[in-house]
Amino acid sequence: MKRWGAYCVISNFIFAGLVIADEAETKGGLKIVSDDGNFSAELGGRIHFDTYIFDKDLKDPVNTTDFRRARLSMKGKLWKWEYKLERDFASDGTGGLRDVYLATKFFNGKLTIGNFKPSRSINELTSSNEIILMEYAFTSAAGIYDGRGRQQGIGWRTHWSCHTLGLNLFNLRNPGDPRNSGFGAAARLTWAPINDDNSTVHLGVSRSFEKANQASLDIIAEVAYAGRRGPDQLIAISPGGSEYFFGEFGDDEFFLGDSGGRVNITGFELAATYGPLFGQAEYAFGHFTGGLYLSELIFEELYGAPPNFFCDPITGCFIGGQDVHAWYIMGSWAITGQHKPYDAKTGIFKSIKPSPPEGAWEIAARYNTIENRDFRQLRASNFTFGVNYYFNPKVRVMMNITLGDDDFTGDKTNQFAVRLQGAW
Repeated sequence: MKRWGAYCVISNFIFAGLVIADEAETKGGLKIVSDDGNFSAELGGRIHFDTYIFDKDLKDPVNTTDFRRARLSMKGKLWKWEYKLERDFASDGTGGLRDVYLATKFFNGKLTIGNFKPSRSINELTSSNEIILMEYAFTSAAGIYDGRGRQQGIGWRTHWSCHTLGLNLFNLRNPGDPRNSGFGAAARLTWAPINDDNSTVHLGVSRSFEKANQASLDIIAEVAYAGRRGPDQLIAISPGGSEYFFGEFGDDEFFLGDSGGRVNITGFELAATYGPLFGQAEYAFGHFTGGLYLSELIFEELYGAPPNFFCDPITGCFIGGQDVHAWYIMGSWAITGQHKPYDAKTGIFKSIKPSPPEGAWEIAARYNTIENRDFRQLRASNFTFGVNYYFNPKVRVMMNITLGDDDFTGDKTNQFAVRLQGAW
């Protein structure tokens, strides 16, 4: 905390000098630009305060309140380079770093170096300020890319006509994860054959490859099927670095296997708007390499239920290659008539924007599912209904009812959640 206090004091001195010498803009936020236009700094942030109430079944989640996100960010220009530094105070340590990068124009596109979201899944790439339901779908880092929503590396994105293209190379490391030798690559191509002031049709395809290596964490797919802070279900696992394995065959508890697993995921996107109506769907399928041997005790600890297949008394439960399929379909209607805009440069939809002093109402719904095709009944799904009220373009309240369903454990926990959100 002392470091952050010193940072704020130093920032105050710096910006005090800049305000005297340079131009300050306040339209839509606080921005300072140097006299020659070569340097700028813009402050931003978001507060997402959530309340969760559960209708419990087999699991016993805690009804609670939670700061889902509490971020401060600074972005701007350093001559021909852009920068962004974002910190989430709702996360501890270096794991609280979000978008932290330098970027510049390169070959008719934008070259980004640092920590950012790889080019995959339209739902994942949509800002948490813009999503129409409180939680991301299972085709994102809330499921098939669990815990890997941001990675450290290099990316390039360009757009032309009605297309966008993104390419990434990255290390398998979030800022809060241990240093490791894992690596990955991702690519995303989109096409908007129709895009005008009243309607848009969006098509997209993405491809992701991840290879664990020395000191890499296990690569997993895991979902909170009844909403955040609710029960989790592990869907798939691919082994990381060898130091994460323990025990010997015949022990009551052991976790053995080959290290350095690989994961390949392909995703397809379809989305459209027409006036106040919006619809979006994604389908992702991936292969998680295996080669693991788990004792029955460890299997039940990881998956939440005993194995429903034969496990050898000595070598335990073998986890081989696993095919995972995830998809969702969702839609929304802006009752007050606003149109959901499309960013043709990124291939992503933004949230509706009311015109103050009037607000805006929006209803939304989504069916969401993920399944491991190599384990019988290892499938989780939910249905979510949401109502959003936008007080103004920067503040909204979200109310979600999520009906969870875990076929593997039989749990059917449900959730009612409310979020008050402010962003600037």
